[in-house]
Amino acid sequence: MKKQPGIMSFFLSFCIALFLMAVSVIGTMIYEINVQDRLQLQFLNRMALCDSIFADLYHMEQVFTEFVRTRSEDGIEIYLDSCRVLEEDLAAFQRVCEGESVTMNNIRRLNNFNIYQQEQIKESLDTHSPWYTVYTYVLDGLKMHQQQALEMSQTDMTYARKAYETASKTLSRRVSLVAALFSVAAVAMGVVLVHFSIVTRRILGNMTTYFNQLAHRNWNVPDLEISRYREFTLISQTANHMKQEIREYIRDIKNKARLEKQLNEERLINEKQHAMMIAAQLSALRAQVNPHFLFNSLNLIGVTALIGDSKIVMQMVEATGRILRYSLYHQERMTALDEELEIVEQYLFLQKCRFNDAIEAEIHNDLEGDDIQIPTMSIQPIVENCFKHGFGNRKSLHIHISITWEENKVSICVTDNGVGFEPEKVLKKDWGGIGLSNIQKRLELLYGPENAKMEIASIPGISSSVTLLIPQEVSNENINC
Repeated sequence: MKKQPGIMSFFLSFCIALFLMAVSVIGTMIYEINVQDRLQLQFLNRMALCDSIFADLYHMEQVFTEFVRTRSEDGIEIYLDSCRVLEEDLAAFQRVCEGESVTMNNIRRLNNFNIYQQEQIKESLDTHSPWYTVYTYVLDGLKMHQQQALEMSQTDMTYARKAYETASKTLSRRVSLVAALFSVAAVAMGVVLVHFSIVTRRILGNMTTYFNQLAHRNWNVPDLEISRYREFTLISQTANHMKQEIREYIRDIKNKARLEKQLNEERLINEKQHAMMIAAQLSALRAQVNPHFLFNSLNLIGVTALIGDSKIVMQMVEATGRILRYSLYHQERMTALDEELEIVEQYLFLQKCRFNDAIEAEIHNDLEGDDIQIPTMSIQPIVENCFKHGFGNRKSLHIHISITWEENKVSICVTDNGVGFEPEKVLKKDWGGIGLSNIQKRLELLYGPENAKMEIASIPGISSSVTLLIPQEVSNENINC
């Protein structure tokens, strides 16, 4: 894949180009100003040198006239010094006028005159030749060359002005060329910026439309195109990848929802079947309690009737009737703790009628008055088990029922001081009755094997205890079945 330029690279290149353009323009302007200053300085220097030459010739005429009048040695020295000044000014003017033939010829003539007239004056002084001829020649020459210097100044000024104008035009053309190049570059950069703006606006517009479509959950919107700039390409690729990931995620969610719906439907069917099975099992277990208790009670009433105490028999029949009504007509799986304890008291009354003073029972209820729900017929079978396995060869039996809180569970503990039993055997289904195993199975069906517990402890010959731990947060799916 071809490497794409970045937006930062574009702006960096743009800024570098703009900087180079600015440097070029500023440099050209500074160069033009320097050249203009140099040309002006040269022009003024040439004018000054021309004026100096003319002034030197005029000064030489005055000095020579004074020398002729006085003919002193100081006068000749002053004149020769003025001649040397003229020579130096001519040399300086010659350096700035190279290439101008007319001016160079005038300079040569002035130099030749200056040299020749000095030789004539020295020769006249040395040989004492006639002075008038020299005097006339020098004065006439000075006046003539003053006029020549004036003409040379005018001619050179015209040439210098033309040179200055030519150089100025050249600079103007150069500046105009730079300005034109700058204008072209500025237009090109403007076009590039406009193009970048249009491309960026189009890309951002496409992205805005794309993200608006995604916001409205239109996952079938076409992918963003790859742009010419790297940053936009990365955004486009990321957005396209994000859309594909979201589509896959939504597809997975729908598939999972469909599977979960199927599983829930199957689970609901299974739960209904399981609830029906639990209901059938609970009904069967409760049905076991009724004939078992009725058989024991009828035996007890029959034995008491043989003794002949009709009043006690009547009370026993009434207590048995209460217990049977409770077990037969109380169809709910759960019952209030107080109602269950009332049935236990009726059962203990029947047993005291049978064993008289050999039975001592005590009920300690810390939760009296609280709205506590427990499984129906869950305490009476445990108390019945005390009589079945407690007496043995003992003459008396003490039963203690304690009801307390243990964390979030109700603890119901039935303790007796009987001969005890082996917990493993008493929980077997086929061993001597269905009391404790019946309660344990009902607790497992109602609460689950991990929530409610039945703990059995027995020390042979000393005591036995059965403790029920019943939670108060009951699973509705079991209780309402």
